[in-house]
Amino acid sequence: MTDTRADLFRIDAVADGEGARISVAGPGGARDYVLPGGEHKDYLDFFRAVAGDFGVRVPHVYEGPPARPGSGGGKEPDWRPLITENLHPRILAGYGDPAVLKTDEGWYLVATSNDAPDAFPILHSPDLERWSHVGFVFPEGEAPAWTARGRQVGDFWAPEMARVGDEYWLCYTARQRNNALAIGLAKAPSPAGPWRDLGRPLLTGGSVNTTGLADDPDLPVHSGGVIDAHIFIDRAGEAGGGARYLFWKLDTNGVWPRPLAGLLRERPELIDRLFEAEADRRTAAFAAAIQPWANRRRPMERFFLMQPLIEAVLDNWPRALRVLEESGAAGEILAAMRTPIHARRLAADGESLVGEERLVLTNDLDWEGHLIEGPWVTRQNGRYWLFYAGNDFGTPAYGIGVAVADHVLGPYVKQREPLLRSTPSWWAPGHASVAEGPDGEPLLFFHAYVPGTGGYNAFRALLMARLKFGADRVEVL
Repeated sequence: MTDTRADLFRIDAVADGEGARISVAGPGGARDYVLPGGEHKDYLDFFRAVAGDFGVRVPHVYEGPPARPGSGGGKEPDWRPLITENLHPRILAGYGDPAVLKTDEGWYLVATSNDAPDAFPILHSPDLERWSHVGFVFPEGEAPAWTARGRQVGDFWAPEMARVGDEYWLCYTARQRNNALAIGLAKAPSPAGPWRDLGRPLLTGGSVNTTGLADDPDLPVHSGGVIDAHIFIDRAGEAGGGARYLFWKLDTNGVWPRPLAGLLRERPELIDRLFEAEADRRTAAFAAAIQPWANRRRPMERFFLMQPLIEAVLDNWPRALRVLEESGAAGEILAAMRTPIHARRLAADGESLVGEERLVLTNDLDWEGHLIEGPWVTRQNGRYWLFYAGNDFGTPAYGIGVAVADHVLGPYVKQREPLLRSTPSWWAPGHASVAEGPDGEPLLFFHAYVPGTGGYNAFRALLMARLKFGADRVEVL
C-alpha cells in the first residue's frame, strides 16, 4: 500500500431538507452526491455509488448471502410464506419481528412498525391461511406520552402478546423522547384491544429525559438502550397461572460503530491491521472521515452512515476482535460488541420487575458477529428452548439460532450453527416466535426479506416452518 490511511478521504456534508449533499475527495478524485432523503435505502444507494467511485465495499444487500462451505446445490428448506405483501395501506414495512399467539379464536400476529404513524399492526387468521388486518395497538395520535412519535423520529419495534389470566399483555420497544430505547407494557381485554399502556417504561435505557420529564428513579437502568422484550410464562409446577419472566437484549451494538470510527481517526495505523481487503480498509477510512457529521444526525441515520463499517468488521470478526484487544485503546468498544440477553421475573401484575436480574445468553459464536437479539422461549419435551437472531438485521448474514436449558434462566447451551440462514429465495430470516399449529404441533414464525432488499423500513414477509424437538437439538422440517 502506498496510501496513508490518515486523511485518505475528505468529506463535506450538509443537510438538505430530509436528505443531504455530500462532497467526497479521495483516491483518484472528487465527487458530489445528493441524497434525496434520509431513509436507509437512500444511504445504501449512496454507498453503492461511493463504492464504484472510490473502491469502498459494496453493501451486502447488493451482493447476497455470504458463501458457505458445502452450501452449493443444496435443497432449499421448506419454509412456507404466509404474508408477502402489505395487507393494509397504513402498514408501511411489512411484518418484521413477528410475534404469533394462538388463541381460542385462531392466531393473532403483531409486528414492528418502525416510524410509521400507526404503531404495531394487529392481524388475525382463523387457519394460518387467511389473514385480515384488525387494527393497530397504538393508532396515530394514541401512542403513549413517554414515546417519541412521528416519521424519522419515533421507533416502535418488536411487540409481543401473552395471555395472562383473563387479559392480554403486550411488551414492546419504543424510543423515548430523549432518544434512548426503552421497553413498555400495555394491557387489553382481547388481542384486538383496546390497549392501555402503563404510562411509563417498564424498563429503561436512560436515567434522565432531556425534555424535562424525569425518568422513574425506581426503574432498572441500562446504558445503550434496551430492546426486544419477551414475556415467558413458566407453567411447569407453578400454581396461580405460572411464573412470569421478562427477557430482553441490551442494545449496545448501536454504541460501538461511531466510537470505533473515531478511534480510527486518531489511530489510522489500526486500519491495515483490522482489515485484510483493500475495500474494507477504504471503508474504514471513509467511516472515520464522515464520523463527525454522523454524530450530528438522528439516531437511525447514525446507524445508516456506519453500516458499511459494521459490515467490514463483521467480515473480519475474529481478526478485528484480536486487533482491538491488542490495541489497548478499545475497552469500551469491545464491551459494546457484546449484546447480552438478560431476564428477570415479572411481578404478578406485570407492572414491575422483581428478583435477581440474570444474564442468560451472549454473542460468542463467530456467525453471530456483534449481536444476538429477539429472544423467544418455549418449553418443549420438558426443556426450555431459546430462539434468537444473530448478526446484522439488514444484511443476508442475519440468521436464527437456538439454545436449550433445563431451567428457564439457564444455563443455556447453543447449537453451534444457525438453525435458519439466508437462502436464494429468502434473505435474513430473523426474530422468531413459536406457536402451536392447527394440530398442536410447534411452528416457527419469522420474517425475511425478498432477495436484493434489506434494511430499515424495507418490506419483511411473514414465513413459517415446522419444528422437531429432540432431547438436545431442534430441527426445521
